[in-house]
Amino acid sequence: MLKKVLIVDDSALMRRLLSDIIEEDEQLTVADTARNGLNAIELIMMGKKYDIVLLDLQMPKMDGITFLKELRKTKASIPVLVVSSIAGETGKETIEALELGAFDFVRKPSERVGEAYMMFRHELLMRVYCACGLKEDTAEHKPIDRLKLKQKEQEIHRRPVGNAPKPRIRKGDKLVVIASSTGGPKALQSVVPVFPAGFPYPIVVVQHMPVGFTASLASRLDELSPLHVKEAEDGELLKKGYVYIAQGGKQCELIQKEAGKYVFSENDKPARGGLRPCADIFFESLVHTSFEEVICGVLTGMGADGSKGIQTVKTCKKVKVVAQNEETCVVYGMPRAAKLLGVVDDMVPLDHVASMMMRKV
Repeated sequence: MLKKVLIVDDSALMRRLLSDIIEEDEQLTVADTARNGLNAIELIMMGKKYDIVLLDLQMPKMDGITFLKELRKTKASIPVLVVSSIAGETGKETIEALELGAFDFVRKPSERVGEAYMMFRHELLMRVYCACGLKEDTAEHKPIDRLKLKQKEQEIHRRPVGNAPKPRIRKGDKLVVIASSTGGPKALQSVVPVFPAGFPYPIVVVQHMPVGFTASLASRLDELSPLHVKEAEDGELLKKGYVYIAQGGKQCELIQKEAGKYVFSENDKPARGGLRPCADIFFESLVHTSFEEVICGVLTGMGADGSKGIQTVKTCKKVKVVAQNEETCVVYGMPRAAKLLGVVDDMVPLDHVASMMMRKV
């Protein structure tokens, strides 16, 4: 049976674009479209059934945030995928939408043809499939063989770990790293604020997000947390008392300048597996630092990012890994991959992740 999609956007052009993408897929159909949140709520209140809602945020009469609040009141259990731009305040609005229960978000394409459009189409359908419980590996929408692409990117872009000199380990020098993707912005609110003021080690969060959104995520987490939370900046010195969010649309790495001194490299290295930032790349950069121990948290998310990077760090450092359990994940992808690779020490519910990580310190 086809999965029914409700498209909510005030732009007729965007409604047509999304409709064309959905109708081209063999397992999806556009059941209805709405020009704003009010129209969409009316359809739902009429008893219409949908498997997923594609939601714009900035609309007249009822915007996307108000729609999500009203949807909660209906008790309807419908996954919502935000299809958002990054203009104006949309970054903050997107974070708020995720807090209100949106499944995930996709950034609107800057053009209607070419590579940017194809990437948007792929990301949109991949998330719709995941939200609707469809098997992505049977989908017709994949524009490329992603397994071959990932293998090729790893061969080209992976740092020559075996050939590089390894720095002397500094006893007591530790780093906390959290990797997350789909469902991560909301999950991080149950993890980051738990770390107390005075926590003795820096924390780095690699959350899959495009450019323009991680600053808003950092700002929101900073409001909730005893520690300072900020977006990492290129060349910035890593300091304790801070939680750093890797920049969206960049690769984040740590570079050692001298004993115990590390700076961020927020760079334009190619995406790996379509990801920038990529947790695997960040973990690999730690091989060339003098940290004695790395404490890792693996939270909800599609795919397997982080697992192989953690495995690489384990070859030369003490590594302890806490992963979010299946029952509390929005998408049990990244934790599952880490578990299958055998790098997880403890798998716990979301609200136990931070406390378990602190026990590892």
